[in-house]
Amino acid sequence: MSAEQNKLSEEAQSLARIPLFKRLEPHELEHLAEDVDQVNYKAGETIFNEHDLGDGLYVVETGSVRIWVMDEDVQDVTLAELKPGDFFGELAVLDRGERSSTATALVDTHLHKLSSDAFQKFLIEHPDAAVDVICEIAQRMRQTNLLVSQRVSRNINKEMEVQSTFGQRIADKVASFGGSWTFIFLYGGALLIWIAINTFVLAYYGHGEEGAQFDPYPYILLNLMLSMTAAMQAPIIMMSQNRAAEKDRLAAEQDFKVNLKSELMLEELIRKQRVRDTQMDQLNSALAAMEASLQKKTP
Repeated sequence: MSAEQNKLSEEAQSLARIPLFKRLEPHELEHLAEDVDQVNYKAGETIFNEHDLGDGLYVVETGSVRIWVMDEDVQDVTLAELKPGDFFGELAVLDRGERSSTATALVDTHLHKLSSDAFQKFLIEHPDAAVDVICEIAQRMRQTNLLVSQRVSRNINKEMEVQSTFGQRIADKVASFGGSWTFIFLYGGALLIWIAINTFVLAYYGHGEEGAQFDPYPYILLNLMLSMTAAMQAPIIMMSQNRAAEKDRLAAEQDFKVNLKSELMLEELIRKQRVRDTQMDQLNSALAAMEASLQKKTP
């Protein structure tokens, strides 16, 4: 086989090194080479954009390609980085739909491009290659599932607790205690005791009209302490509220990402189901045609 491959054209030899075409015979490689176009992209250049019409399958000969989508937060989400021998763009080619992601060349990249019609014809003529394509799609789906789980399986409370400083933890405890019935009862009780001691107890001790009161009515010292307490509590409570708002923002962002990834996964599952149905129909049609041809040849 190696001797035969040495006699192949340069294009056919290049295709023979690609795993997707490894099972082809030399004459099949030569025939496929006639349908393959050579395209080159510079680093950072876009190969195709999301929602573009799928016009062909691409196979990486040299270089590297990033497959990515943009979420509703206008953030890039990298789905895969493809190396030489990998192929991409098969979904839009198989179902004749739009591109589900954007492909960008990370470095100067040389690609083989196989048109939609040629690729579907290739799969019909080589069912074993169709199985390889299905296996590759399944593997990428697993990678996407792993990416989704890594991006959204986060415990916001634990993350905030780990990142919080000593002062922030104190602020949370002060705000939690200051907004409880325990604080209200204790503080209210302390005020009543303060007023009762100065008004009814110490007023009868000592000399003078005010007796031994240390804070007679209108309780100027008590008002000063209340003002100082309120002045100290206000910024501390605001710190805790800011942290609570940050938690709510992160929780809302996480919920959005979970919903977005779930929608992407559902769309991907539906797309893959359609692709599988299309491939099965084409394979069944090819087998039926082969069977009919054999019956005609049989005397």
